[in-house]
Amino acid sequence: MPNDDGARDHAYQPHSPTRGYVRVGPTVLPQWLLWLLAVLLVGGGITAYVVIHSADGASQSIDFGPSGGPPPTTTDAGPTPTPDSDLPITPDTSPTPTPTSTPTPTPTPTPNSDTDTDSPNAIVEKFYDAINSRDFRTAWDLGGKNIGGDSYTDWVSGYDSTVHIDLSTEDSDGGDEVHTVVRALQKDGSVKVFEGTYTVSDGAIVNADMSAQ
Repeated sequence: MPNDDGARDHAYQPHSPTRGYVRVGPTVLPQWLLWLLAVLLVGGGITAYVVIHSADGASQSIDFGPSGGPPPTTTDAGPTPTPDSDLPITPDTSPTPTPTSTPTPTPTPTPNSDTDTDSPNAIVEKFYDAINSRDFRTAWDLGGKNIGGDSYTDWVSGYDSTVHIDLSTEDSDGGDEVHTVVRALQKDGSVKVFEGTYTVSDGAIVNADMSAQ
């Protein structure tokens, strides 16, 4: 059995693959499949390269500002409103309120017997004021007709030499009598003095009790 070993060895030798196929280990694959795998590997590498570089470029373009944080966000509040200059401006014509002041009540004057025109003292003073003013008719009505006699003319002529009369009066106990001192300046420069009382009633002198001093 001279060829037993050789036949046995020949049986275990691998066969050459058929044209168009490639042996990969114990597996026989068609060549087109290998080309397809190669194309897929190359295409996948290029895609991965592009993606990685795109990501790097994107990461480099992000600027977080000097603090390293995200940039501040701004809120768009819209355009700032501007006043409408075309609208007419109406002036405020409402009247300004005027402060009202409370009127101060006027004090009621207290009657004074020295200034009361109806007092006996005032009647005597009016009588001599009329004589000094040469208003003899008023003086006649204030009492001259009661103490000067029956003749108005004779009574007036009695003051022909008198220039001016100074008078001082004082009511007597608030009654109708008025204590009076009369100083009559004469044309010759002399002064005649009379002192006494006048009695007043109903706004006129009704009696005189005067004597020369």
